[in-house]
Amino acid sequence: KVRVLSQRQKGELNLATKQLSTRANIVGRSVNTHGGSSAIEQSSYISRTTMYSEQDGRNYYPKYSEDLVHTEVMLPANAPPEYSDPAVLWNSVEKIEKAKDAQLARTFRVELPNEWTYNLAIETMRDFVKRNFTDVGMCAQFAIHDSENKNTGQRNLHCHIMLTLRGIDEQGKWMPKQKKVYLKDENGERIPLIDKATGKQKVDKQNRKQWKCSTIPTNDWNSKEKVGMWRKDLADTINSVNEQIGNTENFWEHRSFKEQGLDIEPQIHLGEKASALERAGVKSIRGDINRDIIARNAIIINARIALEEAKKALEELAALPVTIVGTIINEIIEVLRKVAERNKGRLKLKVAGSKYLAFVSDKSKLQNLEYMENYVHKIGVSTYEELEKYRLGIEPRYGELISERKKLKKQSEHFTHLLDLYNDYEPYYKIHAEVSSKRGIAYYRAKKKHSIELMQYEVKRKAIKDAIEGTNKNITPGKWRDELKKIDESIDGIDKQFTEVATELARIEVLEHNKKELKLILENENHIAKKKEIIREGRGL
Repeated sequence: KVRVLSQRQKGELNLATKQLSTRANIVGRSVNTHGGSSAIEQSSYISRTTMYSEQDGRNYYPKYSEDLVHTEVMLPANAPPEYSDPAVLWNSVEKIEKAKDAQLARTFRVELPNEWTYNLAIETMRDFVKRNFTDVGMCAQFAIHDSENKNTGQRNLHCHIMLTLRGIDEQGKWMPKQKKVYLKDENGERIPLIDKATGKQKVDKQNRKQWKCSTIPTNDWNSKEKVGMWRKDLADTINSVNEQIGNTENFWEHRSFKEQGLDIEPQIHLGEKASALERAGVKSIRGDINRDIIARNAIIINARIALEEAKKALEELAALPVTIVGTIINEIIEVLRKVAERNKGRLKLKVAGSKYLAFVSDKSKLQNLEYMENYVHKIGVSTYEELEKYRLGIEPRYGELISERKKLKKQSEHFTHLLDLYNDYEPYYKIHAEVSSKRGIAYYRAKKKHSIELMQYEVKRKAIKDAIEGTNKNITPGKWRDELKKIDESIDGIDKQFTEVATELARIEVLEHNKKELKLILENENHIAKKKEIIREGRGL
């Protein structure tokens, strides 16, 4: 039985918050689905068994076998008992769906606590699947996997769930996904469907009158609210089980960062290939992206901690008596004001030898006393020692962004080079395809006629394959363009972050430079004052 932990109880148990990781996808014949195009293939993947598809006449072989812990099919009351065999169940699903873009099944991948035993994971997921899916009429297959990253030794216990999209009637037959409902007017009468050309009511081939209608789903399993409910129930279930077994390390949170009011960036899904590479200790592009996201989130979290500390300091300052507050002096602002008094109301810029000033478009702002005072208040520092610590906290990100941009730029240049090679290759590829499509004497004549072009085809094809990195040498210009677009978008995002960080460091550079300038100014003033004193004393003599 699930017992939901309140936020107060969470605090009493001293739990750290862990973000629940789930992913819901649709298995469908459309190219836009993310869960695959075959229910048999997906079932074979999660159950790690070879399965035959009656729909396409193919055998699907499991890609991995070492990480399967448990798999089973759970059925609602009306389902035929033979559906407990996943091959029978999913072949029946494939058969009932006729449309070329039909949705076949829903997949739901959920992360589980790595501390759980296999028996506990099986019992908990069996209860979760029953309450949320089979009790409301879905057929469900679930499989628990346990893998380990060979490089880090990190365990990854998780569960794959496959769900049917159609209900089953009392006779054990698949029900329709949607039903037709006739639209009615204010008098409750059906509204005729009018032919615009004739102005009369339309009729079908059997001369039956046609009426306005719409289709509505026969169940609510596709609603976004349902996915949210499943996520919440899963988090509540995990928290309840953890409390019962005395696991007080984490409180699992089902709400997204955005729903919690956090500006933390979620990590992207690695996918099968990238996950396999990462488990083997080989870094992948998607893994690198997630590592970058983790680094950025660490900066955001540290900044939030610093902000909370600054708020606390302001509250403490507000509680001080006015007489004491008046004695607190901001060293940095005092320096800025003294420089501005001696420099026509403006601050001085470090023109020669500046590292960051070149990245600021409006340099006049950095000479504006009010603007720089507001900046000092904003970052919550009052001494140059505190400013130095603040700078040291920001500067590493500057180097990271330069490194990230170089890496992405290299990837961009690689895909650009591949696409340039493909543009040279494409005309010869078309000629090769045209020649290859011919038969008999026509083939030999075309081959002789285009012998030079066919030779160029081989040369340019080899050039592309030699340029492709990795073991997969497939020529896929569409994927290259997509990757190039993503990389260029990432570069734009990094450029924006880089400008923000560089501007921040330029402000700090100006603050530090004006301290040095004030020292020179005061030394010069002292020198002039002494010189005047000597002149006055000389006149007195």
